[in-house]
Amino acid sequence: MSVRPVKADPAHLPYALGAIERLSEAIESETRDLSGAALVDYRAHSQRKSQGLMELSRLEPTLASLSTHPRLQAALSGLVVRLEINQRLLQAKLRAARTIADVISRAISEGQSDGTYSETIWRENRR
Repeated sequence: MSVRPVKADPAHLPYALGAIERLSEAIESETRDLSGAALVDYRAHSQRKSQGLMELSRLEPTLASLSTHPRLQAALSGLVVRLEINQRLLQAKLRAARTIADVISRAISEGQSDGTYSETIWRENRR
């Protein structure tokens, strides 16, 4: 399916800016939650971001036709900055979750082992 070229029409600008603003608000909301200590509703945030992405996808021909408009460029630049901050926080949370999972996994493995095949036993028997 190809995208039809759309003539640059400044009347479409408010629709594009509105979609970008809604997506920016969704990103900001998630970023605030990620920065706090409370539990994060990742599913709700994901749904809002998916909705925003769908809106932008539908407006792609309009965005392309107005790509040189200064207000649109500014809005998109602001969205990119928000996304980069959000991405860094999500990556930090993911790294922390992986670290915790590794610690728990090791604790479970060590708790289930009687030590028969552990490295320590082999090193001690070599002496």
